[in-house]
Amino acid sequence: MNWKTVILLMGGLLFGGLIGVLIFWGGNPPINTQRERQVPQTGQPFPDFSIESLDGEKLTFSEFIGKPIIINFWATWCDPCKAEMPLFEAIYRQNSGLVVLGVNYNEPVNVIRRFVEEQEITFPILLDVEGKIAQKFQVFGFPTTYFVDRDGILRGVQVGQLDENLLSSYLEKIGAVP
Repeated sequence: MNWKTVILLMGGLLFGGLIGVLIFWGGNPPINTQRERQVPQTGQPFPDFSIESLDGEKLTFSEFIGKPIIINFWATWCDPCKAEMPLFEAIYRQNSGLVVLGVNYNEPVNVIRRFVEEQEITFPILLDVEGKIAQKFQVFGFPTTYFVDRDGILRGVQVGQLDENLLSSYLEKIGAVP
């Protein structure tokens, strides 16, 4: 075996080893990334999160535990989102023991504020300015609504538009029948 062959073999082994190391260590997301993506699971505690409201107040999910909670991911460009807003507003006004949180996905504050004022929405609107909360919970379709009981346990998830009957069945699951 001549020296050129030895150099080529050594180079190949070194390159292959480097690729193997990159695949082994680079292929697994860091633990922090895994913790950041906390997909809510039915029957499990809903992951805590903090977010700013349209009013500029910093809210944390865990401060609402003790009451049934609806968390609705929505956007003004989403027609089904807009169609179900009156349902959420009505149930919020009827049931003072219920928390309704509308999490707007990645829209300018002036657009959100105009929509909220036109629709006369009074429940808290939260600002997912960069879409990080939606990404954390892997919200891929709008609207997506989570129904959490007073103990903080996720009892249901609805991807797509709700109607009155569907909303009523979820409200029963979280103990918030009007």
